[in-house]
Amino acid sequence: MKKENVTHRGIITKISGNTVTLRTDDICRCDGCAVAMMCNKGESSEGETITVDIDNPESFAVGDRVEITASSASTLMASLWALIIPTVLFIATILGVRFGWPGSGAWSILAGFIVLALYDLGLFLARKRIAVKVRWSVERV
Repeated sequence: MKKENVTHRGIITKISGNTVTLRTDDICRCDGCAVAMMCNKGESSEGETITVDIDNPESFAVGDRVEITASSASTLMASLWALIIPTVLFIATILGVRFGWPGSGAWSILAGFIVLALYDLGLFLARKRIAVKVRWSVERV
């Protein structure tokens, strides 16, 4: 396991189509993780529930103890969508409004937040298509 990979260990609780749901062994530390919104994390009393798409769900059974890993390329892609693109859009909007309309101080910031809200809405609507691009590998422990 490489340090930049996102890894969780747990027990498979459900297999449906190409998705596998597992209950993690402990509380996940997903607060600062760019992939957190992509793995459908949900809270439970014993740990957290994570649902991911995999290529070979028929190789596993409910109750199997597994480790799932998202590659560093997946976390980089998630960071791009969740952090880098909105930051660039926000700054570009503020600067664009300021240079196009001098003296627009507060309006440029308002325009930046409106662009961020529209970007977040678009990201929310496209979340399933983006989540499919995150590749998870599953191994028995």
